[in-house]
Amino acid sequence: MSISTLSRSVQRRLKRLTVENEASIQADARFFERRPDRNHRIRLASPAEVETIHLLHPGNPLTPGLRWYTAVRQVRQGVRLRVFSMGLPDLDTDEPEDVCRWVYERSRTGGESEIERALRRAVEAHS
Repeated sequence: MSISTLSRSVQRRLKRLTVENEASIQADARFFERRPDRNHRIRLASPAEVETIHLLHPGNPLTPGLRWYTAVRQVRQGVRLRVFSMGLPDLDTDEPEDVCRWVYERSRTGGESEIERALRRAVEAHS
Protein backbone atom coordinates (compact mmCIF):
# COMPACT_ATOMS: atom_id res chain seq x y z
CA MET A 1 0.00 0.00 0.00
CA SER A 2 1.35 3.40 -0.95
CA ILE A 3 1.04 6.18 1.61
CA SER A 4 -0.02 8.54 -1.19
CA THR A 5 -3.20 6.50 -1.74
CA LEU A 6 -4.35 7.13 1.85
CA SER A 7 -6.67 9.98 2.73
CA ARG A 8 -5.08 13.20 3.94
CA SER A 9 -6.47 12.71 7.43
CA VAL A 10 -4.92 9.24 7.65
CA GLN A 11 -1.60 10.60 6.36
CA ARG A 12 -1.67 13.33 9.02
CA ARG A 13 -2.48 10.78 11.74
CA LEU A 14 0.41 8.56 10.62
CA LYS A 15 2.80 11.52 10.92
CA ARG A 16 1.56 12.21 14.46
CA LEU A 17 1.90 8.53 15.35
CA THR A 18 5.54 8.60 14.25
CA VAL A 19 6.16 11.40 16.75
CA GLU A 20 4.18 9.54 19.44
CA ASN A 21 6.33 6.44 18.84
CA GLU A 22 9.60 8.29 19.42
CA ALA A 23 10.06 6.70 22.87
CA SER A 24 9.96 3.20 21.34
CA ILE A 25 12.33 4.26 18.56
CA GLN A 26 14.79 5.61 21.15
CA ALA A 27 14.43 2.43 23.25
CA ASP A 28 15.39 0.40 20.18
CA ALA A 29 18.43 2.62 19.65
CA ARG A 30 19.52 2.18 23.29
CA PHE A 31 19.01 -1.59 23.07
CA PHE A 32 21.42 -1.88 20.13
CA GLU A 33 23.91 0.58 21.65
CA ARG A 34 24.09 -1.58 24.79
CA ARG A 35 24.30 -4.78 22.74
CA PRO A 36 26.65 -4.16 19.78
CA ASP A 37 26.67 -7.89 19.01
CA ARG A 38 22.91 -7.83 18.28
CA ASN A 39 21.04 -6.90 15.09
CA HIS A 40 17.54 -8.09 16.07
CA ARG A 41 15.16 -7.70 18.99
CA ILE A 42 11.53 -8.46 19.87
CA ARG A 43 9.30 -6.27 22.04
CA LEU A 44 5.66 -5.55 22.61
CA ALA A 45 4.29 -3.17 19.99
CA SER A 46 3.71 0.33 21.30
CA PRO A 47 0.20 1.83 21.25
CA ALA A 48 1.29 4.10 18.37
CA GLU A 49 2.51 1.09 16.38
CA VAL A 50 -0.75 -0.77 17.01
CA GLU A 51 -2.75 2.19 15.73
CA THR A 52 -0.45 2.40 12.70
CA ILE A 53 -1.11 -1.27 11.95
CA HIS A 54 -4.86 -0.62 12.10
CA LEU A 55 -4.62 2.41 9.80
CA LEU A 56 -2.42 0.71 7.20
CA HIS A 57 -4.05 -2.72 7.33
CA PRO A 58 -7.69 -2.27 8.36
CA GLY A 59 -8.57 -5.76 7.15
CA ASN A 60 -6.00 -7.38 9.46
CA PRO A 61 -7.65 -7.36 12.89
CA LEU A 62 -5.92 -8.73 15.96
CA THR A 63 -6.95 -12.30 16.69
CA PRO A 64 -8.76 -12.41 20.05
CA GLY A 65 -6.46 -13.48 22.87
CA LEU A 66 -3.28 -12.32 21.08
CA ARG A 67 -1.12 -9.17 21.24
CA TRP A 68 0.88 -7.28 18.66
CA TYR A 69 4.67 -7.64 18.85
CA THR A 70 7.39 -5.68 17.07
CA ALA A 71 10.48 -7.37 15.64
CA VAL A 72 13.29 -4.93 14.93
CA ARG A 73 16.28 -5.39 12.62
CA GLN A 74 19.23 -3.05 12.81
CA VAL A 75 20.43 -2.79 9.20
CA ARG A 76 23.35 -0.56 10.15
CA GLN A 77 24.05 1.42 13.30
CA GLY A 78 21.19 3.91 13.59
CA VAL A 79 19.22 2.36 10.70
CA ARG A 80 16.44 0.01 11.79
CA LEU A 81 13.36 -1.65 10.28
CA ARG A 82 10.34 -2.94 12.17
CA VAL A 83 7.83 -5.64 11.31
CA PHE A 84 4.79 -6.68 13.30
CA SER A 85 3.28 -10.00 14.23
CA MET A 86 0.69 -11.39 16.58
CA GLY A 87 1.61 -13.58 19.52
CA LEU A 88 0.36 -14.91 22.80
CA PRO A 89 0.03 -12.21 25.47
CA ASP A 90 2.66 -13.69 27.79
CA LEU A 91 5.50 -14.33 25.34
CA ASP A 92 9.00 -13.71 26.64
CA THR A 93 10.60 -10.96 24.59
CA ASP A 94 14.06 -11.40 26.14
CA GLU A 95 15.17 -13.82 23.45
CA PRO A 96 18.61 -14.45 21.94
CA GLU A 97 19.67 -13.07 18.56
CA ASP A 98 18.84 -16.21 16.57
CA VAL A 99 15.26 -16.36 17.88
CA CYS A 100 14.72 -12.63 17.28
CA ARG A 101 16.12 -12.93 13.74
CA TRP A 102 13.81 -15.89 13.05
CA VAL A 103 10.76 -13.93 14.26
CA TYR A 104 11.78 -10.92 12.13
CA GLU A 105 12.30 -13.05 9.01
CA ARG A 106 9.01 -14.92 9.56
CA SER A 107 7.10 -11.64 9.96
CA ARG A 108 8.43 -9.96 6.81
CA THR A 109 5.88 -9.27 4.11
CA GLY A 110 8.25 -9.17 1.15
CA GLY A 111 9.00 -5.50 0.63
CA GLU A 112 11.48 -5.34 3.47
CA SER A 113 14.29 -6.99 1.45
CA GLU A 114 14.27 -4.22 -1.14
CA ILE A 115 13.97 -1.55 1.55
CA GLU A 116 16.97 -3.04 3.36
CA ARG A 117 19.05 -3.08 0.16
CA ALA A 118 18.11 0.54 -0.56
CA LEU A 119 18.97 1.60 2.99
CA ARG A 120 22.33 -0.19 2.85
CA ARG A 121 23.16 1.52 -0.47
CA ALA A 122 22.13 4.92 0.92
CA VAL A 123 24.21 4.48 4.07
CA GLU A 124 27.25 3.29 2.10
CA ALA A 125 26.93 6.21 -0.32
CA HIS A 126 27.06 8.65 2.60
CA SER A 127 29.91 6.89 4.45
